[in-house]
Amino acid sequence: MSKLPENNETQTEQGINRHDFLKKVGMGLGAAGLVSMMGGAALAEESKGNRYIVVITHGGDDPNRAILALLCAWTAVDKGFGSVHIWMTLDGADLANKTKAGRIDSPIYKKFGNAEELMKKLKDKGATFGVCPPCAEYMGAVGSDKFDFVEKQGADVLMKIIAGATVAWM
Repeated sequence: MSKLPENNETQTEQGINRHDFLKKVGMGLGAAGLVSMMGGAALAEESKGNRYIVVITHGGDDPNRAILALLCAWTAVDKGFGSVHIWMTLDGADLANKTKAGRIDSPIYKKFGNAEELMKKLKDKGATFGVCPPCAEYMGAVGSDKFDFVEKQGADVLMKIIAGATVAWM
């Protein structure tokens, strides 16, 4: 950080201060909201052929975040934005566990279903799934307790498929 400018706002070495940064972020979020309100049709048309990866790091520990991540993946699949891959890691590996996913539901997003229902809908629409092997083991998503459509995939696979993709880390 450089010294404070006269308006008492912190300025980075690149020359953008906190106020300008927040303004740019706000404009970007506003544009995203506008596209969402318009149904995203134009964005979907421009995005055809793109790849989306949703990394889910929460499961039963934070069902609101887990379900939100699945709903973001659903939006990309449903609007035809491109191919979607869901990769589960840390507590997100809960979702790969057949005995747990049906019990993961969000009080906020309850009307959309539980994690198991959303995952099966995503799978039926062509989304693919991977889970971090050590995380799957830790969360009990092994053997007959792991969904068959969820592949064990390490960081090497993630790093390979992440190149050139749009990533939402949730």
